[in-house]
Amino acid sequence: MTEPTKEKELPNLLLVEDNVENKDVITYFIRAISKVDSTIDGPSAIEMAKAKKYDIILMDINLGLGMNGLETTKRIRMIEGYEKIPIVAVTAYAMVGDKEIFIDAGCTHYISKPFSKQEIVDLIKSIILDRDTE
Repeated sequence: MTEPTKEKELPNLLLVEDNVENKDVITYFIRAISKVDSTIDGPSAIEMAKAKKYDIILMDINLGLGMNGLETTKRIRMIEGYEKIPIVAVTAYAMVGDKEIFIDAGCTHYISKPFSKQEIVDLIKSIILDRDTE
């Protein structure tokens, strides 16, 4: 009888996305490589970050009415322990200079919509690898 191999702990990921279809697709893409919690708006994302430690946050920038993803990112950065957590700007904004705006606002990574399953999986894997080698 062989011993079961110890499964490496999957990272806790918070997905902040107000579009239900996008949320479902992204969750489907990444569920094998992370434990995904999701929410549709900034205030609830902040509360979830206060209540649980996430290893990665995927942040939609345009969250509709109310607080946008950049303001949410800035507020999450003020929570103890979230100063350096990877926050990925997930957005359809893809003009020259947009990425720099998101990085300056506190995001650490950027991916523009639409993206393939391979693109999002590769990005998350690279973030996990960077985290594991620190």
